[in-house]
Amino acid sequence: MNSEFDRRIDRRGTASYKWDDNARLFGRAELLPFWVADMDFATPAPILEAIRQRSSHPVLGYGIRFDEYYEAIEDWLRERHHWTVPREWFKFCPPSSIVGIQGIISTLTNAGESIAVPTPTYGPLMNVVTMSGRRLIRCPMPETGGRYELDPGVIETRLEDDTRLLILCSPNNPTGRVFTRGELEALAALARRRDLTVISDEVHADLVMPGHRHLPYGSVGGERTVTVMSPNKTFNTAGLPQATLVIPDPELREKFQSFLDRVQLNHDSTFGAVGMIAGYTQCAAWLDRLIPYLAANHQYAAEYLDANVNGVRKTVAEATYLAWLDFRETGMDEGDIMARLVERGGVGLYAGTDFGPEGRGFFRMTLGCPRAQLARGLEGIARAFS
Repeated sequence: MNSEFDRRIDRRGTASYKWDDNARLFGRAELLPFWVADMDFATPAPILEAIRQRSSHPVLGYGIRFDEYYEAIEDWLRERHHWTVPREWFKFCPPSSIVGIQGIISTLTNAGESIAVPTPTYGPLMNVVTMSGRRLIRCPMPETGGRYELDPGVIETRLEDDTRLLILCSPNNPTGRVFTRGELEALAALARRRDLTVISDEVHADLVMPGHRHLPYGSVGGERTVTVMSPNKTFNTAGLPQATLVIPDPELREKFQSFLDRVQLNHDSTFGAVGMIAGYTQCAAWLDRLIPYLAANHQYAAEYLDANVNGVRKTVAEATYLAWLDFRETGMDEGDIMARLVERGGVGLYAGTDFGPEGRGFFRMTLGCPRAQLARGLEGIARAFS
């Protein structure tokens, strides 16, 4: 019996970043894209219906956040992540999580100061540091067989005297690691000892594979934490940007609010708000069906590569719909690998060095797609390296 996630949806011609920009990005328009982190599944029906209902009203003016809005987030965190968050800790950044993180950077640090980031990590988390005029301190995570560990001992050796901020990606994009309580508590101890505030980007927190559990860093890290969350990855709503920040420290909350006031980011988009509420209140069952499908895609990809492609293997993912593929045994450099993937395989993957130099020899592949589409992409990789 086919799953709802086996349905093929043609996204070409919809101004899709993933499907309609390949000629510019890869030099080839007719390409199967597996690079950007959005899914090729239909956004859950309750979200689409909520948008339709709201759009039936003829006025799309400024809105406010009311009880239903807050309750949706509070209930989701309590029921999904066993974290009870006081309402006053919430702040919101409608454009995106990265804009919110930039606001925290500008609030807590000065130009020229250093910010630590465990790597490999989501490229924009490094870019927002350097493009804000701060110095990026990469803290490479120890890796064994493609499995990365969050080691506060390694991080501490990299810190400088002016390092007061660390940006964590949890669960980790691109590697799919779900950090353990022990890892996070050790980081929290380091943060207290070195007077660090930790921003934890947790936009993939809801996409944890069976057998693993995400622990919000803010639930163990104390007051000097900023936890960033969003429904966008969970429900495939990247076109409805919305980010929630959990900030326990009242002084930091006040300073961050001043940033929001300065750049006039006090109102969510109408559809972002109704989409978030519908997702958190009506789409838990959809997510519970999605996760086993993603887990099966992870397994399918690993088994296919093991059986059909010499020198390429998939590392184990504990979360996300992202596969971290290890090409190091091919002995080829990144440019040659990319050329083969595009020209021979007809597939577009994300180069590992976009996540830091620690990603050299790796590529990231998005598995949030129908199984038949994934099979075609894996066949393209096999063709590229046959």
